[in-house]
Amino acid sequence: MADLKQTYKVLQELAKRKKFWKMEFFDPYPKQQEFFKLGVTKTERLLCAGTQLGKTIALSFEMACHLTGLYPEWWMGRRWDRPVRAAAAGESALVVRNVQQLYLCGQYGVDVEFGTGMIPKELFADKPSSSRGVTDAYDMIQVRHISGGVSTLTFMSYEQQRAKFQGTTLDLIWDDEEIPLEIYIEQLARLSATGGMIMTSFTPMTGSTEVYELFRLKQISSRAMVLMTVDD
Repeated sequence: MADLKQTYKVLQELAKRKKFWKMEFFDPYPKQQEFFKLGVTKTERLLCAGTQLGKTIALSFEMACHLTGLYPEWWMGRRWDRPVRAAAAGESALVVRNVQQLYLCGQYGVDVEFGTGMIPKELFADKPSSSRGVTDAYDMIQVRHISGGVSTLTFMSYEQQRAKFQGTTLDLIWDDEEIPLEIYIEQLARLSATGGMIMTSFTPMTGSTEVYELFRLKQISSRAMVLMTVDD
């Protein structure tokens, strides 16, 4: 009976670990690994794939690594040994809540699910600050970095227009889906002082866009695109 109780206790602890330390259980596809590795040499990276193929989970994992400073043994991408200032942006505040916030922080609007995203629950340094206009949406989160400092991530949207992105110095930006070119260019300017990078997850739902064409046709040494299909 004692052995059964001990086994049950171990299984409970494992289930809790899987729930609140999701990043420890992420196992990347080769194409996701390729995308991560490019972060060492590229300022701009695009992971282009169809829906439900692993774009968002891959970028949420990388964002969690940089915010916390916790990198797995197999990690071959860029590393920060200090806290970072980051942003996650999408089409609208509602979409950002439903995608990036969900993957990073857990199910919105359910207190017991907070911390079930890629960022471990115990590493949140404070309660997220709330955004105006969208129920249960966050404006900013603070995450403890392994160095002892605190990383910050601000949730933003393309509907806020280019001016919202001006004047902020950032280390890392995650753009989800089709970003307007003028905002993308403004984001690049926010990285110039830190030597930071932009990572974009993208499904070409509306065909060719200006930012997609940057990666497809205007190839430069600091820019790279990884195509991931269902076969990958």
